[in-house]
Amino acid sequence: MKINQLKFLMGALLWLALAIWSPLVASVLGVTWLALLDLAKWAAGKSRSLGAAPGALGAATLNYQLTAYAQGLWNDIQDVIGLAERLAPTTPVPGASGQFKKFDDKNSFMPEKTARQLGGDPVLIAFNATDDAYNCRPQALEVRVDKEEDQASGHDGGEVQQNLLDQGKIKALINKVALSHVVDVTTTVLNAVNPVATLGQWSNPDVDPIDQINSQLLVLSQNCGSTQNVKITMDITAWNALRLNPKAKARALFGAASSLASISTDQLNASLIYPCDIMVANVVYDTTRLNQAPNKVRALQSVCLLHYSVPNATIYDPSAFKTFTVGAAGFLGNVRTYLAPNQLWRAHLVDWSRDIHQTSSLSMVRINQT
Repeated sequence: MKINQLKFLMGALLWLALAIWSPLVASVLGVTWLALLDLAKWAAGKSRSLGAAPGALGAATLNYQLTAYAQGLWNDIQDVIGLAERLAPTTPVPGASGQFKKFDDKNSFMPEKTARQLGGDPVLIAFNATDDAYNCRPQALEVRVDKEEDQASGHDGGEVQQNLLDQGKIKALINKVALSHVVDVTTTVLNAVNPVATLGQWSNPDVDPIDQINSQLLVLSQNCGSTQNVKITMDITAWNALRLNPKAKARALFGAASSLASISTDQLNASLIYPCDIMVANVVYDTTRLNQAPNKVRALQSVCLLHYSVPNATIYDPSAFKTFTVGAAGFLGNVRTYLAPNQLWRAHLVDWSRDIHQTSSLSMVRINQT
């Protein structure tokens, strides 16, 4: 017997007992009982009519198998997600909002006075007026598997086909998550950092790109107070102009420019004022929507960025940009799954929260290659 039926039977027995004891009380309670039943039926119908709204997070349950599969896919998209992590490393925070240390002036890099009197308190690192606040906004993407797709893939024949179909959908979902995130990061970075004037004419044979880069690396080392964790991230078009530049080849190849067509990133690194972590980025995305003519553009658009970026970033380090996100899982936590109320499709979704913030105006230099 179902629970609702049992509750109804118990209520009916109670009403019968009261009818024997007091007909007036039974009459009043009977009307109330019928009204409550009508209200319950209305609420149940209302709930069924609303159902679980498509994409509703509350209706989704954790899918351990697809979560493990999704996290394993990160190795396949390192060229995309690696660019985002270099420019704005994921910075876990305990809550959706809070304060972070903003390094916008040289005073922020001054050391603390650490001496303590006997019996005295330790020196407190306090937030001041120049510190800023983060506010992580909710994000979510989902992909759906239609019942027709299950049938077409042979789902009725076994669980293997369903798993393969789900994994294919998850791969598409994770690619979308990664590409969307890196586009948001690069857009934030390029909007916030202006290029250094008069630099970047690397297609000009009379210009020495290595001299230009070294001059900015020197400034960056003074602003950040370190030559560690300094990165050079450049678009592949900027790298192509640099590697073919005659003066760059002469510097990096030690006079062998006439015999070799170009230089490598290792040879470039050896000719810099101090060694850096160099990445040539090739992330392309389409700016138009479905059913429109494609318009592919590069995420960095012939830009070379010299920047300070700490792995495993915290709210206290002077990385140029950070992606604040709640919890240690980053912007890919768990895959959750739910079934449509009409059972015509099932959905897989990932949700996270983040705030991409410029945390130091001193820790990044931008050169536009022309």
